[in-house]
Amino acid sequence: MNALVLPTLDTQPALDRVLSEIPAGFLVIVVDDGSEPALRLPYGVRGIRHPENRGYGAAQKSGYAAALHAGAERVALLHGDGQYATADVLALLDALDDAPAALGSRFLADPSVIPGWRRLGNRALTGLANWRFGSAHTDLHTGARAFRAELLRAMPLAEFSDDFVFDQQVLAWLLRGGVPVGERPARTRYDEGTRSISPWRSVVYGVGCLRAILG
Repeated sequence: MNALVLPTLDTQPALDRVLSEIPAGFLVIVVDDGSEPALRLPYGVRGIRHPENRGYGAAQKSGYAAALHAGAERVALLHGDGQYATADVLALLDALDDAPAALGSRFLADPSVIPGWRRLGNRALTGLANWRFGSAHTDLHTGARAFRAELLRAMPLAEFSDDFVFDQQVLAWLLRGGVPVGERPARTRYDEGTRSISPWRSVVYGVGCLRAILG
């Protein structure tokens, strides 16, 4: 069974569109991380609600735990705000034929849509991580990713942050351990409907990434 984990906060219109793009046959788990009012979900979609906002990392932890408990063999992360193309994220599940983890790279798709300051920061931090771990990835800050269940079980997810730096801590753990990570193109969008951290939160995230990479 393949599962999709959708962490989200206050994104009802975008979430409705994303859910409509998912074909039948997937276990779909939406983690509502404190939306007010609570998000409405269609029949057949499993919902987890955090009464208060706990953070992007915490939402992923809840979603992954539910997917594993339900017996999922492969799990993909799909943002509930529609930032990443649904079809491209679903394709990451097929990429798990070749590696236990897979990333959807915006730089293999159309990097011009990424805001300039984010693009520069991504390039710098991805380059540092590639140098540190001897890898050659194009986008180590993408939110499009998929994992085999046995890899998720092996990761010390509870030890990682509940905030945005959770993503980088996961990848640092994988690369430090020599776990193969595949890459596929992932189209993305940045508009008023997609949620994004502020420049200040991005600085905090960047410092957290440095600690994860160099620690």
